[in-house]
Amino acid sequence: MTFSPLCETYALIQEWHVDRPIDAATLAQAARTGLANWGTVDTEEPPRTLFCAIPDPIFTDFCTDLAARVEASSIPVGPAVEAAVLAMADLGLEPFSYYLPPDQVGSFRSNGVVEGVGVLLDATDAAGSKCARISDVCQLQIVYVLEDNAGEDAGLMADDVIVGVDGAPVDGRGFVETATQIAGDEMGTVTLEIERDGQELSIVIDRAELVVPTVEVDVPLPGVGYIRIPDFEDDIPGLVNDGLESLLSEPLETIVVDLRDNGGGFIDVAIDVVGQFVDEGSAMRTVGPDEDFQYPVVPGGLATAQDLIVLVNGGTASSAEILASALRDLRGAPLVGESTFGKDAVQIAFELRNGGEFYVAVARWLSPSDFSVADGGLVPDHEIELPQDLSTAELVELATTISR
Repeated sequence: MTFSPLCETYALIQEWHVDRPIDAATLAQAARTGLANWGTVDTEEPPRTLFCAIPDPIFTDFCTDLAARVEASSIPVGPAVEAAVLAMADLGLEPFSYYLPPDQVGSFRSNGVVEGVGVLLDATDAAGSKCARISDVCQLQIVYVLEDNAGEDAGLMADDVIVGVDGAPVDGRGFVETATQIAGDEMGTVTLEIERDGQELSIVIDRAELVVPTVEVDVPLPGVGYIRIPDFEDDIPGLVNDGLESLLSEPLETIVVDLRDNGGGFIDVAIDVVGQFVDEGSAMRTVGPDEDFQYPVVPGGLATAQDLIVLVNGGTASSAEILASALRDLRGAPLVGESTFGKDAVQIAFELRNGGEFYVAVARWLSPSDFSVADGGLVPDHEIELPQDLSTAELVELATTISR
């Protein structure tokens, strides 16, 4: 069991990863780097002989390094192997494939929101590429803070840069490792050192169970409906259907679809919701080493006749980007707001024998017009800041005015 995370994740990478086959030497070197950079004060009685179960002979040098450290410092073998697996994913793969040790499973919702705190995090370099490791040129930034959750209560704000967690700097650490430390187990406190507008602040957060927003609907202006979709979890299709039924109980010419700070979720949920607004066509397609798969729209939706306007920002990610791009490509809906997050990966989560999970990017998705969000996300047709303190009526009036 000690070496099973290493062997299982390596096998999953070679069988499922979108860029397979992955060079085994690259993965082995990443594992060695992770082991070399990992430190602990914990010790355990070393085995009389360390038998390494490795997934490929090219990991022999990793085994030699591990045996030397066990002999010299009596480090615990299991956590050392897990450190190597974390680094193998961080350094050897794109940013949307990652390993979660057993004690960190559940730290993220499917849309990437950090549990216990209620924030979406990002680390992106100057070229717009996602980073698996935090550095001076790839800082850890809060994309958005979920309303009515612990992070908002403590005073966290979008665009805050996290430079330390519980007194330890984050520079050089893995993105997933740091995010899961912030999440903890939804209990206790976590202290974040942040930079905001040139100032350094220390914010103590009392973690709490995540409060998940729900679908909101309104008719703030005559003939104009509004629906806000917060994520794409399993309950969203029913909530969107009920919301649209309520909105369309009176005649509407336009519907404003608010996807700001929607971190995404399940792809099949997003495809279902696309069908509420689009009668025909393909909502998206995925591309990978073995197949090119189309996702057709299921006709019969409630809101296929109204004009559409879609609101987006930097927190609009993944499945939310799928919906936004489909509505623009298939219905001509203008996007209003700020550029979206830019997550083009389709992931599958695999449960490992040790209780951990490995998330593997198995494909990349393209919009109906074959556009990829990988380089900078979706750029709105009308770029404008949409302050969070705008009332729904003010927001809708601004969106409809600028879209005329």
